[in-house]
Order: sequence, then C-alpha cells, then structure tokens
Amino acid sequence: MGLSVFKNDFFIKSVKPFEYAIAIPACNEETYIERCLKACSFSMSSFKVHGAIVLLINNSHDNTLNLAKDWANSSETPVLIVDVKFPPALSHAGKARQTALGVASKCVSRQGYLLTTDADSHPYPDWVENSISPMEAGRADMVCGQIFLDPEAAERLPDLILKRGDIEEEYRTISREINQLINPDPVNAWPFHGQTSGASIAVTARAYRAVGGLPAVPVGEDRALARAFETHDLPILYSDDVKVWTSSRLGGRAKGGMADTIAARVAGRKHICDESVELADAMLSRALWRFKFRHAYATSQNLDAIYAEAGIDVATNIPDFGTFGALWSYVEDNSPLLAKRRLSWEEMYLELPKLKKIREDVRAMVRPRSKRMQMSRAQ
Repeated sequence: MGLSVFKNDFFIKSVKPFEYAIAIPACNEETYIERCLKACSFSMSSFKVHGAIVLLINNSHDNTLNLAKDWANSSETPVLIVDVKFPPALSHAGKARQTALGVASKCVSRQGYLLTTDADSHPYPDWVENSISPMEAGRADMVCGQIFLDPEAAERLPDLILKRGDIEEEYRTISREINQLINPDPVNAWPFHGQTSGASIAVTARAYRAVGGLPAVPVGEDRALARAFETHDLPILYSDDVKVWTSSRLGGRAKGGMADTIAARVAGRKHICDESVELADAMLSRALWRFKFRHAYATSQNLDAIYAEAGIDVATNIPDFGTFGALWSYVEDNSPLLAKRRLSWEEMYLELPKLKKIREDVRAMVRPRSKRMQMSRAQ
C-alpha cells in the first residue's frame, strides 16, 4: 500500500494538538477539490479556534494531489495531505473516510472535535462554528448538518427527478414526525431535518474513540457511525444551522452513493427509495415497538415477555445491555417483525396517503396527552 504525507508550513509550525480537524476523503476530485478546501478554510477563519484540514487522497489518478498541494502552499490554514493507494478490496468510501478521520483524531486533543465533509461539497461560512458550538455547550456528541444540492448543478437535473426526490423527502419527514410523536427525542425539537451524510458530520473526539471509530463499510459509513453513537446512547443533534452545498454530479466516486443513485434514476433505472423509507404500517409498528421496549428498559421491567412477543427466542441467552440503544439495535437485528424491505418509488408513492392518515391519528392521540402534562406542570 503506497503512502506519502505532505504538511504545509502552517501545519508544521502549529502548536499541537489542534482543537479540531476537518477530515476530507478524496478520490479523483480535481474538479472540486480547490473549491472544497477554500470553503473549509473560509469557514475556519470565522471561528477563532485552532484547527486543521486533513485531506486523505486515495487511489486517485488525476490532478487532485497537485492541486491540493498548490492550494495548501498558498494558504495560511494548517493542512495535512495523505496520499494513499488502497488495495482493490479496501478502495471504497468507508475505508477512505475511516482513514481520514483516524489521521485527524491523532492531530486533535483528547477533548477536541472531528468534522468531516466530502471533496465535492463546500460548507457554508459558519459551518465550523455551528458544528462545534452545540458540542462545546454539551448538547450533543454528534452534529449532523443539512445537505443541499448545488443550485447550478441541480438545474441540470430533469424536473421529474427533482420532484420525485421532493416527494420521497416528504415521506421521510412524515415518518420522522410520527416517530418523534411516539418516541420524543430530548435533543431534537420538532421539526428537524434528520439527514445523516458524510458531507456534514461533526463529533467529539472522545465519543468517536469510545465507539471505536467509523465502520469501514463500502457504502453508508456515515449512517453506520450514527448507529454506533445511537447504540452507545450518545446524543445526536440534527442542526438546521449547519449547512453544506454538494454537487449533483452523475459520475459517482462511491458505488451506491448519492451520485450513483442520481445517475441511476436519470438513466431510467428502477428508483429504489432510501433505506429509511418503509411501508406505512411497518413504520408505525417500528415506532410502537421502540416505545414499548424503551418504556420497559427505563422501568427495569422483565423484558423476556416482550422479547418473545417480538418474535425473539428468549432461549438464546440474550445479553444484558448497558444502554437502551444497544438493546434496540439487538431487537431490530433479531426480531422478524422488524425486518426491513426497501421500497420502490412507486410503492412509496402509493403508501403516502396512508402515512398521512397515520400521522393525523397519532397527532390526535398524542396532543391531548401533551396538553394534560402541560396543565399538570402549571398546577
């Protein structure tokens, strides 16, 4: 595995450790890399805390490395560039981001922060500050930002693709609201965006180490990291104040990633919805089971009967869980009642009226209870 490391003068001369570092994986990103680095640097400059950029270039055969070096040499932002060639089996987005974050974690203090974005993205000017501030205040151990398609690139996409995307997002938003009504999240007041994307994730270094780092899965490494935080009951904030623009290119770098998905839909191949989209009844059932297990866990009830009701064999020596997140992860992995099936866009569209009806029913049930609780507290 070939490896080379470059540090600009400001990285070499900086007093270490840094208080935060931005990890950026890049593969053949000569079109976007300078824009990304400039945007990150500008966002860093408005947040007067000692930070650095860690760029991990993997398996590239274009001019990404030279462009990044030239920019770093002309910048006053501390920059560390690692150029690596992974073997074919490890040449994927998960391994690249895991390695980038691993290098970044060695550059920051134990109480520092790790941010990550994509090389074809460019953060808003206040991205760094708005990502770190909630963690500094103790509100969260992970902050996920909103991702927007670059307007100029999005204009080149067919209207049908954009409209389909809007309807799918509506379905996901309604699903989140139903789950929030049944399982209120103390960290995120409704409404919140609910996006988990490697284009905008920030974590405390302490929590990142506690969960064992980012899983090196070929696709969906960002969600796998969020699941690890959930398993450890570490709070995740979906902040509307944290924003990143990203490209809507059709030539994807990661198989199964966002660009790959857009390209498949433009080409007319079957539109498979996001993994968070499921049949309306299944979504409601999942939320209700989560509530049932959460209540039992919080009140130290005997869980065997509930496991059995969910179709889990209690004779399999189910372990004791130190967090509810770990218990719920086990339930989702082992209950046949909670097995997931990806939906086509057409299936999702047909389910939308039913999902809206479920939302209205849940709202009607939950709101009187909330009003009674408010009146009780007032008295």
